[in-house]
Amino acid sequence: MTGSSTDTTTTAAPAADRGVRTARTVIENGYVATVDGAGTEHARGHVVVEGSRIVAVGPGPAPAALREGADVVDATGCLVTPGLINTHHHLYQWLTRGYAQDSILFDWLTALYPLWSRIDAGLTGAGAAGAMAVLARSGCTTVGDHHYIFPKGSGDIVGALVEAAGRIGVRLHATRGSMDLGASQGGLPPDFAVETTQAALTASQEAVERYHDPSPDALVQVAIAP
Repeated sequence: MTGSSTDTTTTAAPAADRGVRTARTVIENGYVATVDGAGTEHARGHVVVEGSRIVAVGPGPAPAALREGADVVDATGCLVTPGLINTHHHLYQWLTRGYAQDSILFDWLTALYPLWSRIDAGLTGAGAAGAMAVLARSGCTTVGDHHYIFPKGSGDIVGALVEAAGRIGVRLHATRGSMDLGASQGGLPPDFAVETTQAALTASQEAVERYHDPSPDALVQVAIAP
């Protein structure tokens, strides 16, 4: 999108002109907030998407050449804006919303660790799906999750997060954390909910190798976290 005061339409060569056939979607008649450097907005504008790329944004209806053969979405009465990015979450904690809600942080952690220490892949996936659904309904399209509780025998928790993100339809940046200090050594979580440092490193490597997608259009990326 340009900063011109007379023409704020940006277009790229249609995929068909480049010898590529791909799905095209035209969203028009909505209020378009581009969130570009100039703060460009169109009270009634259009956005054209080809494949995974936005190829045109501007005021009024989309050019006829881009509308031809496209899936046209009438966004009258809607706001069209880039998806929001959630940069930090503990999705599994959706399971215990409302517990110890009047407690200060340390008391809250002390009250909830016994519950969190019994989660497994199934519970984590269910909690994550609920949390991500709420995020999606509020306009969030990318979710960053920090998961660090992996009780013994809890199954493939990272895989459950990945499956839930695919089901809800959001992009997931999952970070695989860990805890190695249990209650017997002065930590908060029960001992069965912590890992040895080596076990955590091994499991983290396996999660990256299994689920991380390094491509630019990746829907799932996995990083290492505390």
